[in-house]
Amino acid sequence: MRILIDTHIFISLINEDRGLEKSIIANIENPENDKFLSIASLWEVVVKTNIGKLTVTRDLEEMYALIDDFNISVLNIQKHHLDTYLSLPLIHRDPFDRLIIAQALADELTLITDDQYIRNYPNLKLLNT
Repeated sequence: MRILIDTHIFISLINEDRGLEKSIIANIENPENDKFLSIASLWEVVVKTNIGKLTVTRDLEEMYALIDDFNISVLNIQKHHLDTYLSLPLIHRDPFDRLIIAQALADELTLITDDQYIRNYPNLKLLNT
């Protein structure tokens, strides 16, 4: 399976949240899955940490190490992601989430999220947790 990890799930990984569902961890640890993290997620974590809206237990280098440890590829923003972004319905206006949704749709990735707003987008493949 090709999966895209939502920012909130990534933050839970960073902070070693014991409340993270075992099925989510199993899918992230599964070596048969191709795992991706949007550069938008890293950007959001850095921005929100920098302005004091988010506290994480790891610095940026440790986040990169975690990404490597889980064999996660960072998904950069491509033109076709922006084309898809422009076609999304305005279910909510969070630009980071909307870019992640667009990437999942454009690249046919299964999104791992627990965000109920994101779950309302049509045609989005979601991991059943």
